[in-house]
Amino acid sequence: MIRLVVSDLGWHAREWVGILVVTIAAGFVGAIAAGLLETGASNGGDVQVALIGGSGVVLTFSSVTALIVLSSSANLTVTLQQRSYALWQLAGIRPRQVGRVVLGQLVVVGILGAVSGSILARALFRSIFEFAFADWQGMSGLPLHLGAASVGCVVVAVVGTIVLGGLRGVRRASRVAPIEALREPEPPSVRLTWFRMLLAAVTATGIVWMALAMNSGDFDLIMNSSIFVTPMIAALIAALGPVLFSLVLRAWTACVPSRASAAWYLARHSAAHRLSRSTAAISPLMVAVALTGGLYTTVAVLKQSFIERTGDASGFGIEFASVVLMLGGPLLLSGIAAAATVFISSHAREREFALVQAAGSTRRTIVWMSVFEAVIYAITATILGLVAIVSGGIITVLALELNTLPISFASVSLVAAGGLALLLVATLVPTLAALRTEIPRTLAVE
Repeated sequence: MIRLVVSDLGWHAREWVGILVVTIAAGFVGAIAAGLLETGASNGGDVQVALIGGSGVVLTFSSVTALIVLSSSANLTVTLQQRSYALWQLAGIRPRQVGRVVLGQLVVVGILGAVSGSILARALFRSIFEFAFADWQGMSGLPLHLGAASVGCVVVAVVGTIVLGGLRGVRRASRVAPIEALREPEPPSVRLTWFRMLLAAVTATGIVWMALAMNSGDFDLIMNSSIFVTPMIAALIAALGPVLFSLVLRAWTACVPSRASAAWYLARHSAAHRLSRSTAAISPLMVAVALTGGLYTTVAVLKQSFIERTGDASGFGIEFASVVLMLGGPLLLSGIAAAATVFISSHAREREFALVQAAGSTRRTIVWMSVFEAVIYAITATILGLVAIVSGGIITVLALELNTLPISFASVSLVAAGGLALLLVATLVPTLAALRTEIPRTLAVE
């Protein structure tokens, strides 16, 4: 079975390389946060207090992002290989063994990615620390620590998350019917699982509890709590993604008439039909938009309240290095996950592109179809991210008894544009490569 695990990973490297890159990023971010905690514990005193506070925010933001992107990436990767699992059963492998092999593959990829990311983090830890804490008193020349125990905890956390996220795909792989070997993998039915509903219920409860605490608390409590409201709302939206993403995507794309462009018509229906893949592409970018816009919006709201209370807000703001420390990891995870999702799913669509051409469509139409799909993903993610930002901002505004909500559209636009650029590259490069393959060869039976 071990030989099958390893050999199949090599044979389907294109499908697995995406989630491997995501786990490397997760291991890197997790190791940096673990290094901050270990360094603080080793030095003690004020250094420990400062680093625990900084690493706490990093861990909160990164954990929410990692749980979303690793789960969606793992589930999608397994889904795209249903045909192979059916062939295994035809070759005599029992369904239970298929599930064990897939689970083993997730563990192997998780370990490789987490260890590689941790090694990279150890190499760059000093440079990142000096950049992030350059203006902090007492941090210059500080001895840094990122030992094997911390790395081991990161590896366990990443592997546990990827296995937990991929369990649904593992169960589906062990139950796939042998008839699936005769057809291309289809997107699975999108539904709210018990785990998503439980996660949504817990998150919603936490949001309500935090809103009530802020309404009855002082300015310091509101200031310390408000930064976590928008990330929690983003997590709630991601948990309800199978329902919300479809509604939002279909609603706003319906505003553009299908007759306006054949490429738009194909892109809109393709994105809606392949919602499991669309969800995996939208979730990371939505989280990135929500975290960045939510942070800057929260700071703007707190600054406005501080001005009304004291008449002066000089020095009230957030340094760029602090933004990089808090959001660098989540943005890295989100960007890589969104691009990797589109890239790994593009291989399964080569046959679809060939069928569209055989039906009379031009290569130019297919290229524009890919462009429009990337645009659909980016706009849908931005809309949902704005919902999280506005909702979190309203909770903070009500707690501070303000009359206006200053939303940071600049940060939202910047992250959305960067996400769109990554999606365009991840979409167009495989599409252009697929168009160079002859149609009969692509449509031929393997």
